[in-house]
Amino acid sequence: MGGVLGMRLDRLAWAAAGLAVVAVVGYVLYAFVGAVVVGIFLYYATRPVERWIDADLGYSRVAAAASLLTVGLPLFLIMAYAFSVGAMELNQLFATYRLEQFRTLLEPYLALPPLTRPETAIDLVRDNADRIVASVGALLLWAGRLFVTVVVAYYLLRDDEKISRWLRRSVGEDHDVVRFLSGVDRDLDTIYTGNLLTIAITAAIAVATFYAFDLLAPGDPTVRFPILLGLLVGVFTIVPTVGMKAIWVPYAGYLFLRSLAWNELPLWVPVAFAVVTLVVVDFLPDVFVRSYVSKGDINMGLMLLSYTLGAIVFGWYGLFLGPLVLVLFLHFAERVFPNVVDRGSVRLVDE
Repeated sequence: MGGVLGMRLDRLAWAAAGLAVVAVVGYVLYAFVGAVVVGIFLYYATRPVERWIDADLGYSRVAAAASLLTVGLPLFLIMAYAFSVGAMELNQLFATYRLEQFRTLLEPYLALPPLTRPETAIDLVRDNADRIVASVGALLLWAGRLFVTVVVAYYLLRDDEKISRWLRRSVGEDHDVVRFLSGVDRDLDTIYTGNLLTIAITAAIAVATFYAFDLLAPGDPTVRFPILLGLLVGVFTIVPTVGMKAIWVPYAGYLFLRSLAWNELPLWVPVAFAVVTLVVVDFLPDVFVRSYVSKGDINMGLMLLSYTLGAIVFGWYGLFLGPLVLVLFLHFAERVFPNVVDRGSVRLVDE
C-alpha cells in the first residue's frame, strides 16, 4: 500500500514540476505571442516548398533554410510592406476627406506622421524628437519579433516530423491527442496555406492591376489609393456570397459618378475599370488561385469572424491568432467535448 502511495506521490510531483515548466515556457512565449503565431503561419505557408526541396535534397536543414529565404521571408516582407502602405493610404484618405477623428484607429498599427509638414529639417527633428526615439525603439522591437518569427518557422520546418514521431511514440498512434492535433494541423494548413495565400495573391493581382490602369487612364489618378483598395479586395475574397464585389463594385459606381455627374472622367474609364476588374481581379483569381490554393470545408462565415474579431481583440497579430483559436475551438467541440460530457448522466423524465 505504501509503495503504491509513494508511486502516486512521485507521479504527482513530476506532474507538478512539468506544469511549472510549462507555465514558465508559456509566460516567455506570451511576451512574443505575435511573433510566435506569425512564425506558425510562416511555417505552414512554406511547408509545401520545404517538403518539395527536402524530397530532392534529403537535408531538412538546407530545405528549411532554402524555403524560408526563397518564399517565406519575401512573402512576409511583402505582406508587411503592403499593410504598412495600406495603413498610410488610409490615413491620407482620412485626411483628404476631413475624417481625422478616425486616425486613432490606425495608431496601434502604425506610427502616423503629423498632417502638417515642418518647414525645415531642424524643425522636423525638434518637433519629432520623441517620435524618432520611439521609432528607433519600435524598430528594435520589430527586429526582435522578426528574429523570433524566423526561428520558430525554421525549427518547425526542420523538426516537424521528429515532433510528430515523438508525440505518437509517447501517447500511442490512436490516442485522442494525436487525432485532435492531426485535425488541427489539417485545418491550419487549409487556413494558412489556403485562404491567407489566396488573400495575398488576389491582393497582389488587384494592386498591380490598379497601378497599371492608372498608367493608361488619362488625367488624375483613377484609383487614388491602389494598395489600400487592393488589400480590401484581397481580404473580401473570403466574404461569403458577395466576395470582393462588395469593394470594387461601389468603387466602380463612384467612378461612374465622377464621369456622368461631375464630368471628371471620360465614360470609357469607369466602363474599362469595371470590365478589367471583373475579368482580371475577380474572375481569374477565383477560378485559378482559389481552386488550386484554397481548400477545406471550414465555414467561411466563421473564418471571416475569426480574422475580424482576432484583429480587433488581439491587435496586429490577431489576423493569424484568430483563426488558430477558431480551429482549436472547433476541434475541441467536435472531438473532445462529446467524450467529456456523460450523455447518460442527464435524462429528461416524462411524468
